[in-house]
Amino acid sequence: MVSKFVIPIFLSVIVGTCLAIQPIFNTTVAKFTGSMWYAALCSLTVSISLVLCICFLNDRFATLRGGGAMQIPKYYILAGICGILILAFTVYCITKIGPVLTASITVTVQMIVATVTAHYGWFGLTQEPINLVKIIGIIFLVVGVILVKLSIKT
Repeated sequence: MVSKFVIPIFLSVIVGTCLAIQPIFNTTVAKFTGSMWYAALCSLTVSISLVLCICFLNDRFATLRGGGAMQIPKYYILAGICGILILAFTVYCITKIGPVLTASITVTVQMIVATVTAHYGWFGLTQEPINLVKIIGIIFLVVGVILVKLSIKT
């Protein structure tokens, strides 16, 4: 039972680490270039290059040749727009309110949106009802954001 959680938890730790350091790296690129949009472009160029290499190596383009991509509801391409906004706006926020407050707010809002989305089963997700434990977790996250904000000298 525990083993089915080990790999996802490990990968989640890697994702969390990347979510913490990627915006800091992008902010540094923006400082050097003078543009949050150029920082986003650099990051996305590296990302798409890597993904293209992985797709070529694994022949993941087979589904495109078979027309599988045409089956995808068009609103799911908004993920690409979300990616751009995440990259650029995070750079902006870090320069204005710092990395810790930016990350605190981002994670808290992410948890709230994920909880509501799962509760209603939007976008094809399996429904996961909101319960008292989840509400308490979200309250702790909100309190955490407030404490982080109070700890920052302005």
